[in-house]
Amino acid sequence: MRIIPVLDLMGGQVVQGIQGDRARYQPIKSVLTPSCAPPDVARALWAETGCDALYIADLDAIEGRGDHRAEIQELARAIPARPWVDAGLETAEAIPAWFAAGVHRVVVGSEAIRSVASLDAIRAAIPAGGLVFSLDMKEGRVLSRCPELRAMPPLALLARLRDGGWTHVILLALDRVGTGGGPDRSLLEAARAAFPELNLVAGGGVRDLGDLHQLSHLGAHGVLVASALHNGRLTGQDLHAPTTEPGDRDSSPGPCLP
Repeated sequence: MRIIPVLDLMGGQVVQGIQGDRARYQPIKSVLTPSCAPPDVARALWAETGCDALYIADLDAIEGRGDHRAEIQELARAIPARPWVDAGLETAEAIPAWFAAGVHRVVVGSEAIRSVASLDAIRAAIPAGGLVFSLDMKEGRVLSRCPELRAMPPLALLARLRDGGWTHVILLALDRVGTGGGPDRSLLEAARAAFPELNLVAGGGVRDLGDLHQLSHLGAHGVLVASALHNGRLTGQDLHAPTTEPGDRDSSPGPCLP
């Protein structure tokens, strides 16, 4: 199971996500670095975890207030971890410029999509290996500008994604982000049972090593983590320590396990 640290970028800084309520976001306070500059935080996260990927949410781009493409390009050059970037993209035409900036995977968030036709056009134009769909949710309901997607139960949307050729999906519980309230295990369990062929990444609410073990047992291929790393409840030493728990899917929930 892969551990994928998260950087939320706003106004040129890394900020602390809180339940998807962007009006409440403040510059990050981290035990890993006194800085909130994106290169400093990215280097600190990579040094702590040895991760091979970083999930970057460009909140200004998502909100239509410009973007952090130059900063993300710098990050792609500065550390070995490959960036996955959500920049609120809703058309296939907008995606190639982000690949040119060094992005490894473009994250297409349900929140940004305005129509099913746009979603289908993105998948038709871009190989699945370059894309990740983020199923953005609050209180178990799909967030989207598209009424058809918004009306779908999460599992119904996952079925549509699978049938459309998507292979990587983030299950992002925005209302759990930054709360330390624990991840949404029930949705992951149901999604893994229904769609064994999908590569599923859990996001939102991860508190500690125990949560990682449970998500690994439930079949997550990856987990997004931010607050637990910044507040010190989850450390690089935790991630690299072998587990002694019986029944673990992997010998370790380490940062880059296949």
